[in-house]
Amino acid sequence: MTGLFLLVGLLSVKAQTADEIIAKYEAAAGGREKLEGIRYLEVQSTVKLGMMGQSIELPLTLVREKGKLFRRQLGGVMGVGDSFTMVTDTSGTIYVGAMRGFGGGGFGGGPGGGFGGMSQNNGPTITNMKPEEVSSQQYELDCAGAFGELVNFAAKGHTATLDGTGKVSKVPCYKVKLTLKTGQVVTYYIDQQTSLVKQVEATGDMAMNLTGFGPMMRAFGSRIGKDTKATLLIKEYKEVKGVQYPAKCILSFGPVESEVENYTILINEGLDEKWYHVK
Repeated sequence: MTGLFLLVGLLSVKAQTADEIIAKYEAAAGGREKLEGIRYLEVQSTVKLGMMGQSIELPLTLVREKGKLFRRQLGGVMGVGDSFTMVTDTSGTIYVGAMRGFGGGGFGGGPGGGFGGMSQNNGPTITNMKPEEVSSQQYELDCAGAFGELVNFAAKGHTATLDGTGKVSKVPCYKVKLTLKTGQVVTYYIDQQTSLVKQVEATGDMAMNLTGFGPMMRAFGSRIGKDTKATLLIKEYKEVKGVQYPAKCILSFGPVESEVENYTILINEGLDEKWYHVK
């Protein structure tokens, strides 16, 4: 009898398709209509991480206007001012705040101290993304919840395949591989019971993007192996205006792990004009 139940369970899993699983995610996250109706999104977060033997807590802000603006801004650390990545439908900007020298060696160990070879007391730096990089970041303009690229994915030119099942923190999940229309690949582990995303996974350059600061890291010359992995584990969700949005997460990138708490989530409340400008 136990074997029969196991067989029925296996057949049930096999009967699922990527389209059906994603449709269930859409329903669980708030419904496709409500998710696609999000025009503005602003998330205020705290990031806790270990750096150079110290525990550091940083403010992080994410803002989106559907199809027009993406901006992720990180508070200053180790003598570096606020920095951000900003993408619009036509351009991309990487801004790194002023760097104040401290002690005798600066930060980063480059020639003359400073970060990555820059001298102490540098002013802010602004880098314009290349057209191909702007194109590769357009998915960030998707405002349909936390994982907008999943919502109505086929209409957006993405493709999805069911890549079996797996467990995340002992939770049975469907493993859905999404290939964006740009060719970038992201894997989502979707909870079989709640139908919400439990974990997101990417490798190579897309792993850097998953951290939220891929363009900024590349601007500093960061290069990683194609097998380097980043994962975002969702520990807790919060309902905001009928939409389920991650409240607490753990972001892992190589050996670095950080805790992210999204303490303020604003949906369709407009955006301050300042987010559209480069300092």
